[in-house]
Amino acid sequence: MIELSVPVEQIPYIRTIEGRKFHNGKWQFPETALQKLIQIGLVSSNEKSKDKEYINYDVSSFLRKHQNKIVNLALNNGCYGIFADTGCGKTLCGIEISTHYNKSLVLCPLSVIETAWIDDCHKFYPDKKIINVWSNSKSNRLKLLNEPADIYVMNYESFKILHNEIRKANFDCVIVDESSVMKNMSSQITQLILDLIEVIPHRFVLSGCPTPNHNSEIFPQMKFVDTDIFGNNYYGFLARYFHQDMANPHYWYQTDNDKERYYARLSEKSIFLKKDDCVDLPEKVFEVKRFDMAKGQRQYYDNIVNDIKTNINQWSKFEFTAKLMKLREVTSGFVIGKDGNITDFDNNKESILSETLSELGDKQVIVWCQFQHEIDTLASKFGGVALTSKSKQRDEIIRDFKNGNIKLLFTHPKLIGKGLTFTNCTYNIYYSLSFSYEEFKQSQDRIHRIGQNNKCTYIILQAKDSIEEKMYDCVQRKGNAVDELYLEMGIGNK
Repeated sequence: MIELSVPVEQIPYIRTIEGRKFHNGKWQFPETALQKLIQIGLVSSNEKSKDKEYINYDVSSFLRKHQNKIVNLALNNGCYGIFADTGCGKTLCGIEISTHYNKSLVLCPLSVIETAWIDDCHKFYPDKKIINVWSNSKSNRLKLLNEPADIYVMNYESFKILHNEIRKANFDCVIVDESSVMKNMSSQITQLILDLIEVIPHRFVLSGCPTPNHNSEIFPQMKFVDTDIFGNNYYGFLARYFHQDMANPHYWYQTDNDKERYYARLSEKSIFLKKDDCVDLPEKVFEVKRFDMAKGQRQYYDNIVNDIKTNINQWSKFEFTAKLMKLREVTSGFVIGKDGNITDFDNNKESILSETLSELGDKQVIVWCQFQHEIDTLASKFGGVALTSKSKQRDEIIRDFKNGNIKLLFTHPKLIGKGLTFTNCTYNIYYSLSFSYEEFKQSQDRIHRIGQNNKCTYIILQAKDSIEEKMYDCVQRKGNAVDELYLEMGIGNK
């Protein structure tokens, strides 16, 4: 940190320096601003930047080279952002980081507490006591929080409930896993997590996709890591690293120069890693299996399409999206009525699934579905196990699948799409897709990650001449299927 008194007439010249701040009557600048300060004439040309002492921490020998690098960078900085593709071993990095502090808190989705954080800690760090601070009552959660341990893991809901107690618990390290949960600056969970800045000195965020929708979503995550990176003011951050679209003032975009400055500043307290750059993994193979809808199914589908084209210009975006949901249901062989009753169609998609499973023999397979009705019906018909939000033995089902005791698992990407490792499996079947690129990518990476030695195959079942074709095209290129379909079916109908 460089601290200076800046004459009033020279203040306009320092406004382009990233990371500056005014504190106790003086301006403070990061060491990276030295050359700029010399050019302005505020610092002598003889001044040299102080090299920050880098400590080579003694970390666990089983960490891979890239994990060793990540952990050392994080520990040397004290607060850090780890933005690495799923499959790079971020959970293990997080546990390793936590072992270098006396008392650590991990915030993560409920779905990965037991089968990722707890299991990995028991496997790789058996001498460390880790506690799952989840229960069905606040009193039980509080009791768990007060037990002596090295690492405390809880989901975001538990954190909301115990927020005041956590502030007083003397944690010296906090790790936010899947930190994109903080992407919305105004959300309650973001504000509560940011409140920990005052009481926990060492703060780390982990994510494979920190900005799923827009680069501005990084702001609250990096504010949590270090307020000096992008400052405290969200709109100041937007004005500095983005341009406002005058035709649409709600939209902020980045030029190449904006992105260069944005990532240069980010790199001072975070690292971005692509899986291909740090892990030698086998190839991914994608196969689309297309089928014709049955006669009754096609007729019902076409009737909905005609209804959309007739009324789209009178509908709200919400009403249009609801109609798209009906099209998605029909391509999967059913439709849910307003009264909640379900009508099933003769469905060739089930036949294609049956043929595919027969081809795979006794291989373990994850079948990704979007609807509860699909999961329950298919698991029953094909002798698999359904994992839904209603499953009471969720962790046991996941462990049984990992151990090979379950061959066929039907589930939704939101339930096990983050943080879990299934390198015992090499086949994914997408019975139906969502509009989300992040869900699609995360679900792929459950099997394509560290420890996988075999080719991974992804089979997409797709109804011909249907919404499923557009959805698959969009998730491949991060497009917005709803917006594109709205334009196609609205403007194209004029």
